[in-house]
Amino acid sequence: MKLLQNPIELSQFIQLLQKNDVRSYLEIGSKKGGSFGPIVRGLPKRSRAVSVDLPFPPEYAHKHYLPLLKQCINDLDRSGYDVHLILGDSTDEATIAQVRALGPFDACFIDANHFESYVRKDWANYGPMSKIVAFHDINDSVPREQFKIEVKKVWDEIKLGYRHCEIKHDKNVNGIGVLWR
Repeated sequence: MKLLQNPIELSQFIQLLQKNDVRSYLEIGSKKGGSFGPIVRGLPKRSRAVSVDLPFPPEYAHKHYLPLLKQCINDLDRSGYDVHLILGDSTDEATIAQVRALGPFDACFIDANHFESYVRKDWANYGPMSKIVAFHDINDSVPREQFKIEVKKVWDEIKLGYRHCEIKHDKNVNGIGVLWR
């Protein structure tokens, strides 16, 4: 499966989670499971892992994402992890309540809708549930016509109030910002 994250950044993020003894992990926006799978496999067996993503209606152009994510979840479950898939809009109260019931979490990775308002909502809703909060695409400065990324703006504001680090290996795209609450 093609990763949408820089593999070096993802590897360093997994190492950071391991060093911080993360045993409960929440990912907001898992798409195909391309980061969810490797990250969870980097955690100790029996770790709790929760993926939140949209259910993708049949008319959605990339409807094949959901079966891949479900396969990832099933593989992790068979490998001895306590995994949960929550299908719904991350900003919906019912979704937030389902996640809250499985929390709190040692770490959360926010990689869902990249518009500023959604990033802020995901931070407000899921940040308080986690000791470590990470954001994907903090370094993205490449203009895109169809997929606007506004994570950098939010990250640059939020990080100032917390102990944080940045995992960046490309000056224009990707990047993972990590903060400790």
